[in-house]
Amino acid sequence: MTASAQQLDQDDIQGLVARGYAKLPSARFFLLQIHDPSLARRYVRRISALVNTVRTSPTDIALQIAFTADGLARLGVPETALATFSREFLEGMAHPLRAPVLGDQGDNDPATWQWGGPAQPRVHILLLLYAADEATLAQRSAAERDVLAANGLAILATKESQRLPDDKEHFGFLDGISAPAFEGLGSGESRPTKQWTAPFKAGEFVLGYRNEYGSYTERPSVVPADDPARILPDVPGAQRRDLGRNGTYLVYRELTQDVLGFWSYLARASREPGDDPTERAIRLGAKMVGRWPSGAPLLTCPAHDDPRHANDNRFGFAGDPTGNRCPLGSHIRRSNPRDQLPVDHSAEDSVTMVRKHQLLRRGRTFGAPLAETMRPADFLAAGASAPAALRDQPRGLHFLCLVGHISRQFELVQSAWISAANFGGLFADGDPLIGARRPAPDDNANDDFTCQAAPVRRKYHGLPQFTRLVGGAYFFLPSITALRFLAGSP
Repeated sequence: MTASAQQLDQDDIQGLVARGYAKLPSARFFLLQIHDPSLARRYVRRISALVNTVRTSPTDIALQIAFTADGLARLGVPETALATFSREFLEGMAHPLRAPVLGDQGDNDPATWQWGGPAQPRVHILLLLYAADEATLAQRSAAERDVLAANGLAILATKESQRLPDDKEHFGFLDGISAPAFEGLGSGESRPTKQWTAPFKAGEFVLGYRNEYGSYTERPSVVPADDPARILPDVPGAQRRDLGRNGTYLVYRELTQDVLGFWSYLARASREPGDDPTERAIRLGAKMVGRWPSGAPLLTCPAHDDPRHANDNRFGFAGDPTGNRCPLGSHIRRSNPRDQLPVDHSAEDSVTMVRKHQLLRRGRTFGAPLAETMRPADFLAAGASAPAALRDQPRGLHFLCLVGHISRQFELVQSAWISAANFGGLFADGDPLIGARRPAPDDNANDDFTCQAAPVRRKYHGLPQFTRLVGGAYFFLPSITALRFLAGSP
């Protein structure tokens, strides 16, 4: 650990901050509504002793819990305390002013969501349950349902998860390769500090610690009169108690993926080199993602897939400023520009700036794969051979990420990088994989994809939308101490 790094209070931070529970492949998420605040506080008191922390690495079951602003208010958090949370959290993801910022328009409009939208019941609590296997998950879920019902909590929706073969996501590409390490955990802290992969300041992902600006992100607090039992620590230099320390914000977006539509478009439209439609489709898909299906990045493997480089993450984009190897508008360049921010920024300045806009991803896939092999040829064949029940069933991603500052991190990435039509000096391109399309004649159309090449680039027009947002919300993932405060117990 560097001399300036702050040691995390690992017994007070929920474990999701340190790990995505990959060793617990089965998962189920409960969206809850509080019907009886008094009983709900009793439940929070119970679960504060059961929630897994950063210190523990469970082998059978893990529980995590987070709250919306409405949920905190329903629990009885005073207005003066609620007002100290971030504006984005208080307004919520479905707020009308957020839609243009996040690109949640058209098919992604909150009015069409299955949960979290203005026409849906208010979500108060997110309960995340992870287990070593499906049998353990089913047993614990059944027991937890009984406890929830006895404590004034209604289940609005149950979100299932399914681990896909070979750690792929539904489009068939290796997932979870790029995960930022941060100080205070001991992992990866010997990395050189001049590279974009150096450990991040803990305050980027955990409130109460220094961030990449060298300062402390504003965090929620309460007046001493609202904490008579002195459960919360003091805020240094202020007459307030610290509700936010060791907590963080959790962004949850449920995305469905049109796997058959994605590969059918690639096979039909690709003008990339290749001996057959499937090979040409794979090449265009790799251009859109920025990695081959194995996970090998185009930066190191521009000509063909090489599984030996599947987990390669030690690369930058400064050596490919024109995008001839990895297109400027590819998904991996948009989601994390690393050492090349458009336009006219040095590699060093780009690294400094990009490090202030990182996300700690903790997502899970859901739904059965369109083809168990996860091979593009079999995805395409499934269009004609797969049973309709399999072909048409919902599948996609529970996108979860943790951030210390919703606006500076998640919302900036979503608006300025993912959705921006002019990212990287482009004109009408959006993220080819997860972008919500704004087709022409929209003044800010983003349904193109450009493959930079010499002497002539290849441009694809009228991209379909391959993912759809069906629900989402902002949550606060409190510390164990904050859970005890919310429960009203010492």
